[in-house]
Amino acid sequence: MKHILGPNSRSTLTNVRDGDSQPNAVDLRLDKVFSMGTGIFEISNDHKKHRAGGTAIEPDEEGYYTLQEGRYEVVMENIVSVGEAEAGWVITRSTLNRNGLFLTSGLYDSGYNGMMAGVLHVNYMARIKKGTRIGQYLSFDAESLSSYDGDYGVGKIHDDEKYKGEI
Repeated sequence: MKHILGPNSRSTLTNVRDGDSQPNAVDLRLDKVFSMGTGIFEISNDHKKHRAGGTAIEPDEEGYYTLQEGRYEVVMENIVSVGEAEAGWVITRSTLNRNGLFLTSGLYDSGYNGMMAGVLHVNYMARIKKGTRIGQYLSFDAESLSSYDGDYGVGKIHDDEKYKGEI
């Protein structure tokens, strides 16, 4: 494992605030929350069709998102650019774990450049203020056989209207 803010990292992370750098990782802050949406997700080796997009959930006048039990799509304030021969993943901050909230996200491959998002699993009603640290990005050396060529990075077409202009 290596620190993305360390001198040997080829990766970068935007919007890192004072206090976000931890001994082995960088805290990620909550930006946007969406309901999970409806419809059928369809995937094969040849194509994928995303389920219908969810609705943006707005924070209250104090800046808090009030989340009932369930699953929510979340977008972080950060943009990551994963360097050659590196990869990373996101884990939940322990305070959320201890209170029944879990963040899941996929692997960030070498060459990925774009927004950071995941699913927040809420097991008990919660109020989370926009800008709160909810996850940590872990970076590591990786034997990369190629570079990211998926649908979510900057410059890629994403068929979900809610993300247009976000990255």
